[in-house]
Amino acid sequence: MLIAFQDRLRLPWRGGAKRISPAAVAPAFIVPLMLGLATLNSKTAIVLMLTLVGFTIWGMELAKRTATRTNFFLSWLVFSVFYMIIIFEFQVPLLELAPEENYALMFFSCAALYCLYSAKALSPLNLVSAQYGTTPKDELPGIAEASSGEEQAEAQTTLQMESVLSLDDDEVGDMDTAERSGLMHGQPNICEICRKVTPRRAYHCPVCGTCVKRRDHHSYWLNCCIGERNYVWYIVGLALSEIALLLGANLTLTSICHPFMVVRPLGYPVLLPDDCSEVFEGFDLGISFVVACYALLISSYIAFILARQAYLWWKGSTLHEYKRTSNAAGRNRIWSNWRAILK
Repeated sequence: MLIAFQDRLRLPWRGGAKRISPAAVAPAFIVPLMLGLATLNSKTAIVLMLTLVGFTIWGMELAKRTATRTNFFLSWLVFSVFYMIIIFEFQVPLLELAPEENYALMFFSCAALYCLYSAKALSPLNLVSAQYGTTPKDELPGIAEASSGEEQAEAQTTLQMESVLSLDDDEVGDMDTAERSGLMHGQPNICEICRKVTPRRAYHCPVCGTCVKRRDHHSYWLNCCIGERNYVWYIVGLALSEIALLLGANLTLTSICHPFMVVRPLGYPVLLPDDCSEVFEGFDLGISFVVACYALLISSYIAFILARQAYLWWKGSTLHEYKRTSNAAGRNRIWSNWRAILK
């Protein structure tokens, strides 16, 4: 019965009805229900926000552990942005805001959405195409012989020369032992899972099912891999999203709460909320306050991602490479400790 329901869940579209996944539809009902219940009182809002954080962590870990490709988190992101815009434009008392403040919020929001959309649209360009060729499975372990075909041999030779000539000391340090050994012996990078000859610093994504050029990580919120072609769009989109969320939350809270002025640079007052004890007395104020807190919660998560990416940029590494080297170092440390104990 459930399978029949999923098969009949379709959206009319030009050229034929499109099948809709229940996971992509669920956030359309979960997000407004959660925001509506959170307006009851402060305790309910706190419980729901903590439950949301726990559910998100559990869902992300489950998706990573099972390497599941799902549109649930992307749908959650889309409907969250949609509902936040609706609440801000129709529930927040805009008479308390200056027109330029509203214009600035719309600008940063639209720019962030455009950058994140570009990051997702460019994600297929990160995938290693078939032009690099494939290698039979029995030739994988440590054999430097190229596969048959002149195009395959030429591609492998080109990759070897590019790998040797373009390396610097920092990038060699990011490579593990197997990659260094293959580079020293002139062997091309060959993925042991999909058996493709890959460029340097390309790694296999178990969710996408293929190798990704300069893979950083798989973003479940965009349902795509972040790599060579869309990394900059992704970071810029996150930075603009952080600005839009903080600005929207501040404008909302200073409109529904009693604000106080912090500084006045260039004659423009910078306000912060002071007393928000009366926000749950009416639905309009309550839903605006809950959405502002929801925006601050999302901005905290984005700030953590930006700080992590800034650290990785300073280290000259990607998140995937950092996890590989950290895991290898941890295993070597554990093995050394056991050897010392056995001695």
